[in-house]
Amino acid sequence: MNRKSLFLLILTVIAFIVAYRLWGSDFDWSLFYSSLWNIQISWLMASIAATFLTYVCRAVRWQVLLDPVKPIRIKPLISANLVGFSAIFVLGRAGEVIRPLWVARREQTPLTASVATIVVERFLDTFMIIMFFGWSLLLVKPPAAADRTVKLMKDASWVMLIGSVAAMIFLFFFRANIHRIVRYVRLAKIASVMKNFSAGLSFLDRGSSFGLAIAHSLLLWIVISLSFWFMMLGMNFQFSIQAATLVMVGSAIGSIAQIPGIGGGFQAGWVFCMTTFFLIPPEKAIATSLVAWVASYVPTVVAGGLYMISQGLSLKDLRTAPVAD
Repeated sequence: MNRKSLFLLILTVIAFIVAYRLWGSDFDWSLFYSSLWNIQISWLMASIAATFLTYVCRAVRWQVLLDPVKPIRIKPLISANLVGFSAIFVLGRAGEVIRPLWVARREQTPLTASVATIVVERFLDTFMIIMFFGWSLLLVKPPAAADRTVKLMKDASWVMLIGSVAAMIFLFFFRANIHRIVRYVRLAKIASVMKNFSAGLSFLDRGSSFGLAIAHSLLLWIVISLSFWFMMLGMNFQFSIQAATLVMVGSAIGSIAQIPGIGGGFQAGWVFCMTTFFLIPPEKAIATSLVAWVASYVPTVVAGGLYMISQGLSLKDLRTAPVAD
């Protein structure tokens, strides 16, 4: 059995297990299979194009964050994002380290400083997810049965927002007081790491840079929302962009927890939103979640892999190349 057949078999087994556990003999397999093929390629291709555009948006934002550490051209950052997100999709959250490691080794930036910018990116993305969630709820009216779920999600959003704001305040404080803080650190190595991490937060010293990072984050998540909207149109869901954004938020939150190479969290978030907020039959929700996962993840993994092959690179090279930090 080749890898492609094995991959499809794994997806089918996962879908079967989930369907059996949740709905047993009531699961409509004919609707499931028909939903897998009820697609419009043109809209899915538009969604894939928008997905690749998000890596350009991420690269522009990252360039702003890294500029005080070391000015880097946009092209290497685009390839770093492409390879980095390919690693995340294949390795799970363990792949998060690839992006800063890639830039540190290929552009000779301090690794800890690069990690600091990734941390800030995650907080900015959290802000955007919460903001887009609130915007979508203002314009989309979920069914009455979902009121309790909406309330729980709102409460969770407030917790995430408060936590993110507190973390950003801490980063501002850490950056402004780094020289005082390291005085109390006895180990020189740890003090050096803390200084390099603080260097990655240098953009906080410039109000214009922080404002640009927020603006680029807003643009990024608009493009991500458009990608989801195009994807849903490609699966013949006549959803508004606000409804697609609500599904995007659920999928983004779900993707925090995923099985390397398979996902799981993304599909779970998708199915939850589709069945809870839009009363889509579970068979159709599960089938379209698999299509969405393939359309969102596979092109990135293929493009990232082809780029590394064309450059004669491997993940092993990242482990052996020298780091500036």
